[in-house]
Amino acid sequence: MQNVKLTDLIDSEILQKMQDSLSNYIGMASLIADENGTPVTNGSGFTEFCMNLTRKSPLGCSRCEACDKQGALETLKNGKPAVYHCHAGLVDYAAPIMLEDTFIGSIIGGQVLTDPLEEEDFRETARELSIDEQTYLEAARKVPYRELGEVERAAGFLSEIASTLSAMAYTNYIALQNSKKLERAAHSQTAFIIDMNANIQRDMMHWIESARQAVYNQDYTSMFNTLDDITIRGTELLSSLKDTVEYARMNEGEIELSETEYNFKVLLKSICKRTQKYLQAEDITFHIHVDDSVPTYLLGDEGRISQVITKVLSNVVNYPGTTEVTVTAYCKTASYARLLTIEVSDNSGGITADELNNANYYLVNNDFQLIENMEACGIGLSIIGLLIRQMSGSVKISCMENIGTTYTIQIPQLPAERI
Repeated sequence: MQNVKLTDLIDSEILQKMQDSLSNYIGMASLIADENGTPVTNGSGFTEFCMNLTRKSPLGCSRCEACDKQGALETLKNGKPAVYHCHAGLVDYAAPIMLEDTFIGSIIGGQVLTDPLEEEDFRETARELSIDEQTYLEAARKVPYRELGEVERAAGFLSEIASTLSAMAYTNYIALQNSKKLERAAHSQTAFIIDMNANIQRDMMHWIESARQAVYNQDYTSMFNTLDDITIRGTELLSSLKDTVEYARMNEGEIELSETEYNFKVLLKSICKRTQKYLQAEDITFHIHVDDSVPTYLLGDEGRISQVITKVLSNVVNYPGTTEVTVTAYCKTASYARLLTIEVSDNSGGITADELNNANYYLVNNDFQLIENMEACGIGLSIIGLLIRQMSGSVKISCMENIGTTYTIQIPQLPAERI
């Protein structure tokens, strides 16, 4: 909630109208200030003594703002409205405006006398503020007199208004945060579509130029390689198109699992080969270790498991400094199923602590709109967490400083051994 301003949450015109009505009702001056004591409204019912003299003096104005802030902080500390004497000798009262536990402003009222006027004190203040003593004293004599009990009752009423403003500020804060999340989500989706379109155009131009050169030169080896490249890149392009549909369906709350029998070891090797070729990561070495505890055939959503592993591999391959990627898989018995654990590790040196915390918080909270900077990794990371949870699994990212990052994915699968 840092850098949140009162006027960001409640329009200054609304504050002004509420303040004017409050001042008219209690018959005393009112003002709303920010967390620093700086007014965010025009004073209502202000006396000439305060408005035209004390606050017109630079020193007087700074003292007034300090008093306004201190009064609100005093009531915050004691848990009840603060009634106090300001630096110029008048009686004021204040109540804080809160955003949960954060002080964001205050309502100040008063500008009255509850005791007989001490003329010499006001003359001394006038001299300090470089104001004509006689003019200042005459203005002080016009300040209204109120019984202390009346001031305390007004302070209590002011405190209730401040509580109402605090509740309004919190409601508006939540609405503002949700609006920003939706804006970021829309930006993320737009950026993904633009990026996907650019990738499609790049791949198509690459295919067309490679095919044209192969045909022109009648180079059958090049033609074979081009067809192989089209097959691999086409598979990834189809996966990206499926991701777009998946992303839209998830935002609508629609997702269905499609479980079939599949060979996990064959699937994993195929994914690693495609990822290495598609990302042009031939200089990165892939190490694959599938433990004997993993059944040859499993029953699960092969398509979504492929999506998850592909996106995780894409992320670790793109980390600066990665030269090796290790994929380890093993199973443990979990009730009637097998808990398939997939660990994807790199030797990039690791990500920062902030990036690690943000990524794990994002994956756990299953909210497309929580992540911002990590959207640079593509839409893949934006659906990993939800896909895994839809398969009743879990995912966690860990990091060892100066070594690398590890994604640990756990998904329950049924063994489907064939005879």
